[in-house]
Amino acid sequence: MLKRLLFLLCGLALVTQAAAQRSSTALATTLADAYNAWRSAMIRKDAQAWASAITNYRQVVTRNEIVSSRKAFPEAVFTGAIEPPDLADMKMLEAEAGGTTAHLVYFGVADVEEKSGKNGAVLIKLKFGLEGGVWKFDSNRVTSLENAPTELKALESGQKPEFLNAPEFTPPGSFPPTPPLCRVPDFKAGFKLQSFGYETTLNMNGIDYPPVEHALDQQLIMGGLVRGKNEVTLRLKPAAPAEGQKPSVQLRIYKLDAAAPNKPGIEVLRWEAPTSGAPATITLPIQIE
Repeated sequence: MLKRLLFLLCGLALVTQAAAQRSSTALATTLADAYNAWRSAMIRKDAQAWASAITNYRQVVTRNEIVSSRKAFPEAVFTGAIEPPDLADMKMLEAEAGGTTAHLVYFGVADVEEKSGKNGAVLIKLKFGLEGGVWKFDSNRVTSLENAPTELKALESGQKPEFLNAPEFTPPGSFPPTPPLCRVPDFKAGFKLQSFGYETTLNMNGIDYPPVEHALDQQLIMGGLVRGKNEVTLRLKPAAPAEGQKPSVQLRIYKLDAAAPNKPGIEVLRWEAPTSGAPATITLPIQIE
């Protein structure tokens, strides 16, 4: 009886393992098809196909960045873009899904500009999102293996790398909320926010930026600046500073020349928190002529 039970358990384990392998293979095929649909749209410069193949989150983020840089959308999606790599000759290391997110990880030689280094060996991680029951491509990250000889040797010998168990190679389960569509600005703009002793969140044009705590952050402003009245709001929460460090918050906003990205910006706002303590919330007007 015991032998029979062990036999049944072993058989069940083999069936479960086979089912998992089939599931992983099916997922890999589905995700690869989604990537290739996006890749084809990019090569053909087909804006409608691109919009259908990419997640809504990435489409909105891309559109906001383009119009905020005073470029034409969707034309700028394809301007200067290198051809996405063909994965046919690369080795797939992993296909994994969690919640409404998934990824594919590939290893091999690909033409991905400077990322490939001298030996051309790279890791490519492709991210996907599930929308309306359909997997869509979201984004990719390319990592050169030029300065990772140990990992490169292991991969070339067929070993499964340990780094695939790291949190960054685990699908997060969900995407951040899709930001609102920003306005088309009259001027490109950016901010520099330095925050020590506070967790400071900047909101402008209806968009919240990630909180800054004990750090300096600088970013392009989505929706930029328009002629006339503009506003920026800061929300501040006290946070324990490093020993010997005085709490301080400084915000600078610049009007940028869209046609000359390397030209220094023109400062249009500078604000510093009072030494007596920062307010919990403050809204600052910016007048642009």
